[in-house]
Amino acid sequence: MLSARIARVSIEHHSQEPRPFRICVQCGRPTPTNVPDCVNCGFRSVQAVVENDHVRSSQAFARAYLARRNPLTYAILIFNAVAYILMSASAGSDFLSAFGRGVDPSTLIAFGAKTNELLLDKGEWFRLLTPVFIHSGLIHIASNSYALWMVGPQVERLYGSARFLLIYLICGVGGVVGSLLNVLLLKRDPTIASVGASGAIFGLFGVLAVFGYKYRHELPAAFRRSFGSGIIPVIAINLFIGFSVPAIDNGAHIGGLVCGALLALVVPYIAPGKEKLSGSGLITIGVCVAIVGFSFVRAWQASPPHLQTRSSTINEFLNGINTANRLMQRSTNAIDDPDSSAELAAKLEDGAKLLDRVKAPDADADAIRSELAEVLRLQKAAILEKDPQLRGSSIRMNAQRFSKANSDLREWVTSSGQKYGITSSRHE
Repeated sequence: MLSARIARVSIEHHSQEPRPFRICVQCGRPTPTNVPDCVNCGFRSVQAVVENDHVRSSQAFARAYLARRNPLTYAILIFNAVAYILMSASAGSDFLSAFGRGVDPSTLIAFGAKTNELLLDKGEWFRLLTPVFIHSGLIHIASNSYALWMVGPQVERLYGSARFLLIYLICGVGGVVGSLLNVLLLKRDPTIASVGASGAIFGLFGVLAVFGYKYRHELPAAFRRSFGSGIIPVIAINLFIGFSVPAIDNGAHIGGLVCGALLALVVPYIAPGKEKLSGSGLITIGVCVAIVGFSFVRAWQASPPHLQTRSSTINEFLNGINTANRLMQRSTNAIDDPDSSAELAAKLEDGAKLLDRVKAPDADADAIRSELAEVLRLQKAAILEKDPQLRGSSIRMNAQRFSKANSDLREWVTSSGQKYGITSSRHE
C-alpha cells in the first residue's frame, strides 16, 4: 500500500514538470525547444534562436566561472591557520589549552592585534593589516574560515586572483579603520585588542552585493539571484547579530562592507573564460605579499615588550592573590590574639595596596582583585575592633566573603585563567 502511494505521487510530480517542447507558430505542432527549426515543417523561429543563444551563453558563463581556479582563497585560509597555531604555541599557557580556549590579549597584541592606543599614540601602522590574519580563539577562526571558504572563491573567480587579493587586503584595512573609529566614537577602552578577518569578509559581501546590481544586465539569471539581492539578507542578518552581541566589533564589519561596495563600483571584473596570467597581476600579488610579510616582521620586532608585559602582569596578579590568602589565613587564626592587632592591621593594609597596584589579566579577574582588596581592608578594621564579640563576628563574616571571592577566582581559572597559563595549583 505504501509503495503504491509513492508511485502515484511520483507520476503526478512528473506530469507537472514543463515539457521541453514549444508549439511551432507555422504548423501548430510541438517541436523541441532546444532546436530553432521546427522538426515538422522546418520553420525557423527567431525567438527560439535568441532563447537558445541565451541558454548557451549562460551555460558557457557558468562553465567558465566554475572552471576558474581560486588558489589565493585557500592560501589565505592556510596562512590564518598557521598564524593561529604559532600564537597558540607562543601563548603563556600550554599549547592545547591556548589552541582550544584562545590566547591572552598580550599574545594577540604581540602578533599584531589592533588597539587604538598602539595605532594612534604609538604610530604602529602595521596594525592596520596584521589583525586581518589573526584570531582570538578556535570558534573565532573556525567561523571566519567557513565564511571565507564560502564567499572567497566567488569573488576570486569573478575578479581573478590578483584583484581578489588586492580587494581582500583593502577591505581588511577598511575593517580595521572601522573598528578604530568605532572605539573613538563610542569612547571605549583604547587598549582593547581587536582581531579577525570578518572586516575583509564583509568587504567581499559588499563586492558581491554591488557586483550583482552593476552587472545585472550581463549576468545569467541564476547568477543575478546569487549575487546582488541574494546577498543582502546575509549581510543584514550578520549585522544584526553584530549589533546584538557586545563582544562583536560591528565597526569592523561596517568598515569592510563599505570598502567592498566602493571597490566593486570602480574595479572591473574579469569575465570568466577571458582571464590570463599577466605580468601586472603577478606584480600585484608580489607587492601584496611583500606588504603583508613586512607588516608581520614589524609586529615581531615590536613583540618583546608585550610578551614581557604578559609575564609580569600574570606574576604580579598571582603574587597579590597569594599574599591576600596568606594574610587572611593569618588574621583569621589570630581572632583570639588581640596583642598582634596593630602589626597585622598594617600588613593587611599593605596587602590591599598591593592588590590596588596589580593589573589583572581581564575584566573578570579585575573584579575579583578589587573584591579581595576590599575584604582585606574590612579585615583590618575587624581586628582593630575592641569589642571581642563584634571583633570575632566581623572576622568570620570577612572570612566567608573572602572564601566566596576565592570561589569566583577558581571559576575564573577554569573558564579563562588557563589561557594565561594559570592553574588552580598556582594560586591556592
